[in-house]
Amino acid sequence: MAGKFIKNVKSARRGISFSKKIRHRFTGVLFLFLGLILASAFLIWWREKNFTGSFTEALWSVLFTLIGQGEFAASPQTLAGRLIVFLLSVFGVALFGVVFAEVMQRLINSKLREMVGEILGMNECKFEGHVLICGWNGRGEYLIRELLASGREVALIAHERPENLRREIFFVQGNASEREALIRGGVQKARAAIILGEGNDDARTILTGLAIEAVSPGVYTVMELHNPENEKYARYAHVDDILYTDSLIADITAMCTHNEGISAFLRDILSADDDGHSFAAFDVPEEFNGQEVGELFKKFQAEGNLPVALITPPDGNAKASAAEWVSNVNPEPTKKVIIPSKVVCIVKDTKLKD
Repeated sequence: MAGKFIKNVKSARRGISFSKKIRHRFTGVLFLFLGLILASAFLIWWREKNFTGSFTEALWSVLFTLIGQGEFAASPQTLAGRLIVFLLSVFGVALFGVVFAEVMQRLINSKLREMVGEILGMNECKFEGHVLICGWNGRGEYLIRELLASGREVALIAHERPENLRREIFFVQGNASEREALIRGGVQKARAAIILGEGNDDARTILTGLAIEAVSPGVYTVMELHNPENEKYARYAHVDDILYTDSLIADITAMCTHNEGISAFLRDILSADDDGHSFAAFDVPEEFNGQEVGELFKKFQAEGNLPVALITPPDGNAKASAAEWVSNVNPEPTKKVIIPSKVVCIVKDTKLKD
């Protein structure tokens, strides 16, 4: 048995070597191999078994003959059977080596290209409805953690792959202000894009916003700026929301200083990664147009949420950017609801993942 196995291995190796010479004719070799197998199975079924049993059993005998095993491979009963065993042992095993080597090489090459492309950030994102992060800074790691905790798929475009970037993040190496990088990041299929500021260079951030607007004007865009004086330039990019990171951190720090213990509440409410609670905004249903805020809030309370504010566009202009919408915290219960509006609620983190 060992001798037969070694013989088959040598034949397979000869087939592998031969495959390098005829790779461009692989389809022909594949059909030749399948034809040999099917023809041999039919001849065995006819000459050896006289059409007794089934064709499947004859095919099974052929496959075992290829590896030098089975009753038929050891002792064929007819001259046709012996000839089939000889052809399968010589040509069949060689052709099998060709087919096996080529299939494995194509699979390995395909997987290798995919792995290398993933590592180098050269592949194209297949996500849909994901969040695309453009640029990278020290807050990126925390941002990704929160997005993943809320059940979002995330893609990242950056000049270099960040150290310890989580595997579930689709990485694209490149400049986020370039069309090709944005397309590879799936911006046209993204639900939202977040533009992180790199250093204090708001110009690069604004340029990225303009590029996103040109490629996918419908995507919801949030931009991080350092200097409020640059907002007028950022508006040319038609971004939906603008955050001033430095002033926001300063506001939170001051709040914690003036209100002892409030930091625990802020950590809970601002994080979706702690199985606690978070803020969420919901569109007001059409049927509540003209009704009182108290009735609207009761509906959301019945669903296990805690409504705390209404957000409305300036002068009812629904096309205004999200950054221009007006917040009305703890509105009077008798105030009339006007569509369009959004209700801001405190919800359990588990609801964000549903």
